[in-house]
Amino acid sequence: MATTLRPAVRASHLKDDLWALDELGPAGARVRARLEAAELATIEAASKTEHLPLSLNARMAEAVFAEAGEKGARLWATSSFLHSLDGFWKPLFLGLTRAISPSPGLLFKAFPQGWSTTYRDCGDVTVSHPEAGLTRIAVKGLPPELRTEAFLTAVCGTLEGAFWISKYSGRATVEPRAPDAPGATWRVEWKAGD
Repeated sequence: MATTLRPAVRASHLKDDLWALDELGPAGARVRARLEAAELATIEAASKTEHLPLSLNARMAEAVFAEAGEKGARLWATSSFLHSLDGFWKPLFLGLTRAISPSPGLLFKAFPQGWSTTYRDCGDVTVSHPEAGLTRIAVKGLPPELRTEAFLTAVCGTLEGAFWISKYSGRATVEPRAPDAPGATWRVEWKAGD
């Protein structure tokens, strides 16, 4: 009998998200207090490759947004993304990206693969570059749990992680959308850093 896959998130991502709460200072402790002990224990006990319920990701994003606002949600997601690069090869990777300084447009080409590695059955991502210094990243088929302002804002922070590993600066925003629409588009504007 075939089993139907449900939308889920890889535990390694949630572990990075938990780690990044400390980057929020006192707000991070308040976020942890908003989460149930069983939720935290589930994340901490999971193997990195295990898939966990999407609700854990959504609840954490909501708690971060409630306690730290938009700025905190962006910082949290950027910190989580950068932490996900930790490991033996991180210094080499960061050194190469800073030396070669690939454009954010090139870095964003990897986003669909990153999305499908992190999220299971959570929509399809496309990347386009309508003009110099502008990238649009669209997702169709978002599960209801990921359609919130909190989650979509956090993705802006993940995308802005590109500016920490390159010689570019910029900003990601969510394009206007109908509430609870099953898709979203992020607009990322960027330029060479000073």
